[in-house]
Amino acid sequence: MAAQIYNFGGSSNGLLGFGGGLSDKTFGDIAGGVSDLFAAEGDKAKQQNDYLEGQQYGLASDLATRNAQFTQTSTNIKEAQQAREATAAIGGVQADVAGAGFAQSGSALDILRDSASQSALSHAVIGQQGLITEAGYNEQAQADKLMQETANNAGNAEGNASTFADITGGIKAIAGIATLA
Repeated sequence: MAAQIYNFGGSSNGLLGFGGGLSDKTFGDIAGGVSDLFAAEGDKAKQQNDYLEGQQYGLASDLATRNAQFTQTSTNIKEAQQAREATAAIGGVQADVAGAGFAQSGSALDILRDSASQSALSHAVIGQQGLITEAGYNEQAQADKLMQETANNAGNAEGNASTFADITGGIKAIAGIATLA
């Protein structure tokens, strides 16, 4: 009676009445199952490597952010140094003019004005160079964050592929074994 319930194919051969014995399908199913199981292991390795790559991009992003902060601090220091040098230069010109007994007019004012103008230009150049460098580091940090996210997404996809390869490998292996019974 039990044999009748499970014998869907009308044959007494094979598990649940399907198949029976060795066939091309048996080998194909088992080989497909083994192949999928090995592919799952490869997917797991890719997943781990993608996550490691994501970590490296995260570290690179953090470093670029720190470099942007260092650049800002360095630019502030350079601007302060330049302002101090300008003050000293202008003070020196004033002392030279006063020491020579000249009034601060005419050529002396032209020299002072030129020194102040040159100082302002140097200050602006230092500031702009700092902003450009800082912006470059910030862009690199953003690009590295995006690459980190992409690598992590790839790792997640490899994890999903591994899971599905395990499932299909198991199903194929079971189908192959079922044809033997």
